[in-house]
Amino acid sequence: MVDIKLPDVQEADKPKYEIYLPKVGVENIKLPFNLALRDSKTRQLVANTSISTDLNSEKKGISMSRLLLSIQNLLGVGLNWDIIEQCLSNISNAVGSDNSHVKFEFELPIDKHSPLSDYTFPLFYKCYFEGFKHKNNYVFNQSVIVQYSSYCPCSAALSDDLVTNGFPHGFPHAQRSFAQIIIDMDLQDKKQIWLEDIIDIVNNNILTQPYPIIKRIDEQELARIASNNPLFVEDAVRIISHHLEKLMGYGINDWIVKCVHEESIHAHEAIAINFSKVTNGFRYNDI
Repeated sequence: MVDIKLPDVQEADKPKYEIYLPKVGVENIKLPFNLALRDSKTRQLVANTSISTDLNSEKKGISMSRLLLSIQNLLGVGLNWDIIEQCLSNISNAVGSDNSHVKFEFELPIDKHSPLSDYTFPLFYKCYFEGFKHKNNYVFNQSVIVQYSSYCPCSAALSDDLVTNGFPHGFPHAQRSFAQIIIDMDLQDKKQIWLEDIIDIVNNNILTQPYPIIKRIDEQELARIASNNPLFVEDAVRIISHHLEKLMGYGINDWIVKCVHEESIHAHEAIAINFSKVTNGFRYNDI
């Protein structure tokens, strides 16, 4: 490559107003990368990525291209918390800053089996990895949104009341529902929490689930399961919270969960939020 000396106003010029900026960088960058999985395999995915740092008051700007170039050689490695930390160190070194931030947003496909007919098809989970670094202080968060189904206990009771009073039947209303969980990982613990572990917390404990493919025998089985497991949004967030709390100290510093039930007979959504309430941890407006 020919070394051509061109003007660099970002490095040479001074800002008109010398004001410290806590965050400058790039957003909405599509990057192919390899994701490290729980079973020691990797999967090639595409992330919507943001990369940023801070800017001292005397500096006019940074070279945005350096942010991307600094992590380019790490995209072929299995991305996990260790690689995110390397990304952050590279970013800081590239632009001469003590602070760096990176976020990878992506969809993780996991094969899901229909309950009785056993058809298999991938279900996609919205996830992100997010890392922050100030000098040697490193924080890593990971998040996943897990869809489930919910059947209103109030509506179920009212339907039963119709039958009791001589009406042939009633139909409880159902909601498409979502739980978003964010984990602040304890990076000093040898036991690490994977995205698949977070997904399992919801799928193993909220029994009313969606499936990519179902046949009639599956649909009937899902109706049977639903009749035994009506669920308010408050019930869902408490179930998930109970199982997250049991993992505190086993790879988790902090957690927060938000459940959303998209109502079918109301013109609004029902929500519930809970968090671990550790000192200086997540708060309800962090999700």
